[in-house]
Amino acid sequence: MFFTPTINYLTSRGHNLHIVCISTGNADGMGNIRKEELYQASAVLKVPLQQVKILDHPNLQDGFGKVWRCDLLARIIEEEILSHAIDLIITFDNYGVSGHCNHRDVNQGIGTK
Repeated sequence: MFFTPTINYLTSRGHNLHIVCISTGNADGMGNIRKEELYQASAVLKVPLQQVKILDHPNLQDGFGKVWRCDLLARIIEEEILSHAIDLIITFDNYGVSGHCNHRDVNQGIGTK
């Protein structure tokens, strides 16, 4: 996971974390496996399962060449912020860490709010 060091640091300091994954990661037909991997990683990282949300929105499907709308991302993220009183967001940089187009879209979606 891209964010493991940060998550480890924050949980070790007693911060209450929520993880929102915008896609199941089903570009290669492995969405169910990817979901289970994230749930298992979250358990290891001491993020309670009820605080892990994996979306499967029809307009936010994983894959190169699939552009995610920033306004939709911003609306979804804003709902999460308001419903859980989130005061800090950690996400991908504008390059998407690995250059993945959907990672870049998430960065842009957060930047619009």
